[in-house]
Amino acid sequence: MRVTNHLNMFNSLNTVQSGMNAFYKINQQIGTGSIISNSYEGANTYIDSVRLEYEIETLEQVKNAANMASEMMKNTDSALGQMVSLIEQFKVKVTQAVNDVQDQTSREAIAKELTRIKEEIVNLANTSINGQYLFSGSLTNTKPFDINGNYFGNREDLNIVTGDRTTNSYNIPGYDLFFKPDNDFFKEVTTNVSFTDNRYDLINEPDQTRYLTGSDSFKYLVGLNYMQDSSELIPDKHFDLEPLDFPPSVLYVQGVRPDGTSFKSSVLVGPNDTIQSVMDNIGVLYGNTNTNKVVDVSINASGQLQIKDLKQGNNSLDFHAVSFTPQFEDYAQYQSVLEDLEAQGNTLEDLTNAVMQEALNASGGDITNLTPPVTVGINGNNYEFGITSNEFISGNMTDTDGNQINGADYDNVFFEQDGNKVYGNVSQIVKSTGEYATESTKLSEVATGSLDNTVLELTVNSKGGVTYNVSVDIGNSTVSYEDPANPGAIISFPIMQTDPLTGNSGNVTPSNDITYRQLNDIIGLFASDQAPTTTINAVNNQINAADYQVYQDALAASKSTVEVNLDYKGRITVTDRLSTGTNIGIAMHDSNSTQFPAPPFTTTANVTEGASLSFNANNALIIDEPHVDLIKDLDSMIEAVLKGYKRADATSEDPRNTGMQGALARLDHLSEHIIKQRTIIGADAKAVETTRSRAELLQINVKSVKSEVIDIDLAAVLTNLMQTQMNYQAALKATTTMSQLSLLNYM
Repeated sequence: MRVTNHLNMFNSLNTVQSGMNAFYKINQQIGTGSIISNSYEGANTYIDSVRLEYEIETLEQVKNAANMASEMMKNTDSALGQMVSLIEQFKVKVTQAVNDVQDQTSREAIAKELTRIKEEIVNLANTSINGQYLFSGSLTNTKPFDINGNYFGNREDLNIVTGDRTTNSYNIPGYDLFFKPDNDFFKEVTTNVSFTDNRYDLINEPDQTRYLTGSDSFKYLVGLNYMQDSSELIPDKHFDLEPLDFPPSVLYVQGVRPDGTSFKSSVLVGPNDTIQSVMDNIGVLYGNTNTNKVVDVSINASGQLQIKDLKQGNNSLDFHAVSFTPQFEDYAQYQSVLEDLEAQGNTLEDLTNAVMQEALNASGGDITNLTPPVTVGINGNNYEFGITSNEFISGNMTDTDGNQINGADYDNVFFEQDGNKVYGNVSQIVKSTGEYATESTKLSEVATGSLDNTVLELTVNSKGGVTYNVSVDIGNSTVSYEDPANPGAIISFPIMQTDPLTGNSGNVTPSNDITYRQLNDIIGLFASDQAPTTTINAVNNQINAADYQVYQDALAASKSTVEVNLDYKGRITVTDRLSTGTNIGIAMHDSNSTQFPAPPFTTTANVTEGASLSFNANNALIIDEPHVDLIKDLDSMIEAVLKGYKRADATSEDPRNTGMQGALARLDHLSEHIIKQRTIIGADAKAVETTRSRAELLQINVKSVKSEVIDIDLAAVLTNLMQTQMNYQAALKATTTMSQLSLLNYM
C-alpha cells in the first residue's frame, strides 16, 4: 500500500484534535472539580452522584425542620415551666385562704389574685410564635382557649420527618395540656354531709358540735332523732351510762365498683356498730376481702366518708348511701313498744323490718318517696312510727317530681341548667379504655350492667312547655309515651337506623348497638316538641320507607331548634339554639335505680345489680380522678375561696364544690399533670436534637462519599494535564512540520 502525504496529514490532524479534546476535558474537570459534567460521560458515576446529592438535600431538610421544631419546643417548654410555677403560686394562695384567720375581705382579695393567676395560665396556653399557636394541635392558626377553658384546637400532633417512614412529634396539643387523663392517678370521692354527734341539740347548742370518727357508734349519728320528742333523751345516760336498746337502721348503698359493675345493697346497721364497721362493710360491697383491698374507705376530719379506688387509672368509682331508722313518738311509746315486742316474741330488728315494709308498700318500693308516719301492729296494739333518715350526700337539685331532693334521691334528678344549656353531671366513660364516650359510642360500651332489662325513665319539660313522661326500653329498642293531646293513649316507635340495603327505610337497632347519637336524638325530639304523633310499628324488625321518612323529618325539624350531644367530658348536653336562656328540663334515670332489695333486712347485706346507666346524679363528689379539666377545676377552687368553702358542704350555696381542702389535693394532680406534659416535650426535644445531630453527621459522611465518587484527584489530574499538554504540543509540532513538506524537498 502506498502511503501518501494526504494520509499522513489526516492522521496528524486527528492526533491534534484528540489532544485538544483531552486537554479541554482535563481543564473542565479542574474548573468544576468533578470527574464528569454530563451523564453520558459516565452513567454509573452520574447515578451515584445524583442519589448521594438527593440524600444530602434530604438531610438538609431534616436539619432545617429539626431547627424549626427545636425552636417551637423551647418556647413550649418555657410556657409549661411558667405554668408549673403559676400552679404552685395558686396552691400557696389556696393554702393561705384555708386558714381560719382569713375573713371575707381577705378571701376576696386572694380570690382576685387566683383569678389573675388563672388568666395568666390561659394566656400562656394561647402563646403564639411567628403567627402559630403552640397548643392548638395541628390547627396552628386557631386560638386554642377562651377564658373559660373551652378548647377550639384539635388533638393532632405536629410531626417532622426524621428518616425513611419515621417521624417525631414536637408539640403538645391543648387537649393533652388541659384535659388528657393521667393513668397513674387514683379516683377518690367524698360525701358532702358531715357525720356529727347528734346526741346533742346542735341547733340550739352549736358549741357541742363534734364530728364522728371511726370508733364512734352508729347510734351517735342517729342521736336524738330516735324520738320525735327528743327532749326525753339524755345524751350520756341513754346512750352510754344506762344505754337504751335502740332499733337498727336500714342502710341503702349503691354505686359502681372499680371493675365497672354496679350494685345496690340494703343491710341492717345496729346502733352499737361502729362507723368503722360500717365503712368496712361498704368496702366489702366494692370488692374488699381480708387479703385484697380494691378501695380504701375512710372518714375525714369533717366526718365525711371518702372512698379511694386503689387501682391507678380507673374512672368508674361511684357512691351513694342513705339510712333510715324507725322513730318513736316519745319515751312512753318506746317503753310500750318494747314490752309488746317481748310479749309477741319479736325483736327490734323485726320492728325495723315491719316499719320499713309498711313504708315501702305505700311508696311502691321507692325509697325516695317514703311518707311517714306508718302504722304497725304489735301484740294487738297499733303504733305510729316516724322514719328519720341520715343522709350521706345531698344538694340543691330538683327531683323528677319537681321537689327539692332528699338524701335518698340518686339519679332521679333534673339535669343542671346553665343559660341556654342543660347538662348531666355524670360523664359517660367507656369501660374498656377509660375514655369519655362520643356520639358513636354504644350504650353497651358504657353500661355497668346488662341492658336486656334496662328501661330509662325520661322526663322532659319541652321548649314549648309540654311535659313528656317517656319510657325508653333499651332492652326492646322501643320508645313509648303518653300522647299529650290524648291522655291515656300511648304512642310508641322503635329505636331505628337506616337499612343499608335500601337506604330509605329503617331497621330496629339491637339493644347492644344503640349509640349515644340515637339516644340524644330521642331526647331532642321531645325537647323540641317534634316527637312522632302516631305510633310507628316495625314488622320483622323493619320500618317501611314512609314511616322512616316521617321519623327522619321529625329529627331534622328537632335539630333546627334543639341540639343534643355529648360534650368534651362525655356529658349529655341539651342546647336551646334559639334562646339565651331555656325552660327545657331533662331528667333521665334507670327505672330500677330507686328500687332496692326488699325487707326483711338482716345484718348481712343483700346485694343486687345496680343501675346500668346514669346521666345525672346526686352522687359522691370527686376529689380527684385520672381525668383533668384544668381551667374549670381552677374556677371551682376560686369559687371555694371566694365563698369560704373549706370542705364539701351539703348546706352551702354550691353543695358539689369540694372546697379548699379538696382543691389542695387536686392542685397536686394538676401540677403533676403539667410537669408530665413538660417532660414529654422535653423528651421530644431531646429526640429532635439527636435527629438534628445525626443528620449533620450523616450529611458530612454522604458528602465525603459523594466526593470520592464524583470529585477529581487534583494531583493526578494535574499530572495528566502536563502529559496531555506535552503530547498535544508534540502533535502540533509534527503537524506543522508535515504541512511544510513538498516535492521540492526531493528534487
